[in-house]
Amino acid sequence: MYYNKKNDRFKQYIQRKEALLMKQFQFGILGAGDIAHKFCDAVRKVDGACVAAVASKDQRRAWHFAKRHKIEDFYDNYDQLLAREDLDAIYIATTHNFHYENIMCCLEHNKPVLCEKSMVPTAAQAREIFDCAKEKNLFVMEAMWSRFLPHINQARQWIQEGRIGHLEMASCSIGFSGSRDPSHRINAPALGGGAAYDIGVYAIELMTYLIDEPVLEMQSMLARSETGVDKVDNITLRFPSCIANLQATTAATIRQELCIYGSEGYIRIPRAHCSHSCYLYHKNGLLAKQFHKNYGNGFVFEVRETMRCIRAGKLESSVVPHSATLQCAELFDRCFQDWGYGESSI
Repeated sequence: MYYNKKNDRFKQYIQRKEALLMKQFQFGILGAGDIAHKFCDAVRKVDGACVAAVASKDQRRAWHFAKRHKIEDFYDNYDQLLAREDLDAIYIATTHNFHYENIMCCLEHNKPVLCEKSMVPTAAQAREIFDCAKEKNLFVMEAMWSRFLPHINQARQWIQEGRIGHLEMASCSIGFSGSRDPSHRINAPALGGGAAYDIGVYAIELMTYLIDEPVLEMQSMLARSETGVDKVDNITLRFPSCIANLQATTAATIRQELCIYGSEGYIRIPRAHCSHSCYLYHKNGLLAKQFHKNYGNGFVFEVRETMRCIRAGKLESSVVPHSATLQCAELFDRCFQDWGYGESSI
């Protein structure tokens, strides 16, 4: 068959033109807190996407948010935003305790959903959400943005290629010295506070993504804050090939690092959930390869994935599938039961 580069270039031109002609993808946002600002910034960096409306229960906060990001419409009522027929997806940026209620409200209004992590506090709520979404043929994804980052996927590729041999053990530490204000969302039980929901979710969902095996067994311990939420978590997961130890805290500044050790070497990822780099080592400890890629606002990847999946008619992402969110919720259920909270801290 005759190959013509001009034909290839013409096809690429047509594809780009068709993409530009596609309807602009419009997000609506529930919640106008700090995380929503980062999301807005990411959407601005994605071709063919915009934030068309924002809603907050505090009207003045919604107005300030809309003004800052040049969003035309703002509401102090979620139902008013969700009643709009021109929105392609809703990004939920409220506190953890409202996620279940907000997601179900979006689904009732037939709106696809991208919800901040942790999506919901219990596995029962996760199952109900996913069953409802499937029944209504709607896309739902937890905003576990770190799974999309280039360095995480490079590390995953090294593991799948056998670059470190048979997996033996792994560790992940993530934490910071957070607010001591008892009313702050990190410390308030009623707002879904605690290290597990805020940052422990990163450790679990990154480790399960990289190792890509079922969790066979779990053990956990915690230290409580003065408000009763978990401020230090230690979780051990046993996979078929290896054992992983996970640590999360909102009470101290710690060295944040994810390491996976194998029979032929190991991988080290500093600040795994938000880094730009990962390192591959020989089993003698010498550096074999370094990967680094600047990506700017990491939320861009989940914005693109949401758009791609919805336009393709998919109900879930292969990178953050429903099964990953459900598995994490099941592990949290067990943790909170072991810690004496019942089903969850909320």
